[in-house]
Amino acid sequence: MKLSTKLALSFCCVITVLLVLSAAALRNIAAMNERIDEMDAVWLPSVIAIQSMNVDLNAVRADLASILSQTYVDEIRKYEKSLAASLADIQKNYALYATLIDVQPAASDSRDKALMARIADLSKEEDAIRAKLVKNMLDGRRGPANALFNSKYRPVFDELGKTYAQAVELNVTGSREVARQAAEIGQRARRMTVALALAAVLISLGIAWRITRSVGLQLGKDPGELAVIARRVAEGDYSYNDDGPKTGVYAHMTAMVAALKKHMEQARRESENARAQSQKATAALQQAEEAGEQAAERTQAMREAALRLEEVAQVVSSASSVLAAQIEQSDRGAQETSQRLSEAATAMTQMNATVQEVARNAAAASAASAETREKAESGAAVVRRSLQSIDAVQHVSLDLKADMARLEEHTQAISRIMGVISDIADQTNLLALNAAIEAARAGEAGRGFAVVADEVRKLAEKTMASTHDVGAAIQAIQGSASQSAASADKAVEQIGAATNFARQSGDALEAIVSTVETTADQVGAIAAASEEQSAASEEINRTMGQVSQMSAQTAQAMTEAARAVADLAAQTRNLMDLMGSLRAQ
Repeated sequence: MKLSTKLALSFCCVITVLLVLSAAALRNIAAMNERIDEMDAVWLPSVIAIQSMNVDLNAVRADLASILSQTYVDEIRKYEKSLAASLADIQKNYALYATLIDVQPAASDSRDKALMARIADLSKEEDAIRAKLVKNMLDGRRGPANALFNSKYRPVFDELGKTYAQAVELNVTGSREVARQAAEIGQRARRMTVALALAAVLISLGIAWRITRSVGLQLGKDPGELAVIARRVAEGDYSYNDDGPKTGVYAHMTAMVAALKKHMEQARRESENARAQSQKATAALQQAEEAGEQAAERTQAMREAALRLEEVAQVVSSASSVLAAQIEQSDRGAQETSQRLSEAATAMTQMNATVQEVARNAAAASAASAETREKAESGAAVVRRSLQSIDAVQHVSLDLKADMARLEEHTQAISRIMGVISDIADQTNLLALNAAIEAARAGEAGRGFAVVADEVRKLAEKTMASTHDVGAAIQAIQGSASQSAASADKAVEQIGAATNFARQSGDALEAIVSTVETTADQVGAIAAASEEQSAASEEINRTMGQVSQMSAQTAQAMTEAARAVADLAAQTRNLMDLMGSLRAQ
């Protein structure tokens, strides 16, 4: 499998895990936001509306108790206006609560509607009794008004307060259920995020180990060691073999250097052999030149002897015999020179073939260096594409981190709202205590008002407890969101580390490409030098052929000279016979 395919599959796995992590986190965040929105838009406003209705109802009772203690119509009219304002607030909160019931879950919706119907019936009954009570007070009938308050209004008020308490309890229970669901979603999101983050880290480490091991097997050694080896080879140091296992690019480099050393050693031996053969050829040429000079001297002597033939006929005959012997010796020397020149030409031909083989091997080594450079450049390109993929994954992780930060802001906003509700409950509790104190001061007339203050205080305490429970759930959600953000930060750090590893691999591959280019240039220079040496050897071979041809021509000339000397000897004998005949005559 190619390195690019391995890297593509590995980073696809990492991206898939991160996408699953992001999808799960987004799904859990959406579920938590849905629960938080439900609590913020339905349950908390419902609790506030019911509590406001209850507070206004207690204000109505307090005003009604104040009316019972008044004797003047103007004072009664003043409290009657306060009653009208409180009743208007009750109607407004009742309408708001009715709209909130429509968006509640089905189970809570049915119970809330039953309580709403009960509140409506009791409110109508309370309105009728209150109207009669106020009319009696306006008519000055305090006794019937107090009797009506104690016999009819108080039971209806108590029942209405219990109904409000049930509604508050129902909505607090619903808000607690929503908070519990949100907390469960937060816990599940935390567990899932931690599990997926650990899986992403383990997969990233496995992929990094796998890529490192694969690149190591493909290169055979660490990229830094390969760069050092390539630099030593470029400087002419070929003694780097460590006798260890050789694989991948390191094995090819070792084989290339071994072949290069072998061919260079063979070229050196052939060059020394050619130098020795050239020295032999030079010696043979010197001998041929000496033989030629000797032949020229003998020929000159023969010419001088021929000029003095008439004077020294006797000497000519003996000199012709000597000359024939010398010419025969010169002929043998010329033949030996021609044979040696032929041997030198054969040696030069062999040397030329060896030099051409060295040139072909150097060209093959140059091609192998070019192929190695292309593979290294391809690996560097794959590492660059891997860096781009890791950068894209890092952007996705940063977006997830931003979403977790926004979730934490939402939970903080809900915490602030719960703080406001808690403050309202505290103020309500304080008002109830003040009302109880005032009722105690009023004595028997303020006893009913004290009961109302006590109910208000109990509702305030329930509100504070519910606010505390919801606050604890919000804190749990915030803790889960913080842990999810921390997990996302760890994932971003791991992806940054993988990016640095891939960038270091790319730098090492670029260094290898540069070194291989230098090696290829040196091998090309060796090939060019071998071609020049081959051309010089061919030129020497042609020169040796010409010298051999000249030696053959010299031998042929010596043979012809020998025949001429033989003819001359015959003519000399004839001349001697003729001169003998002349002397005889």
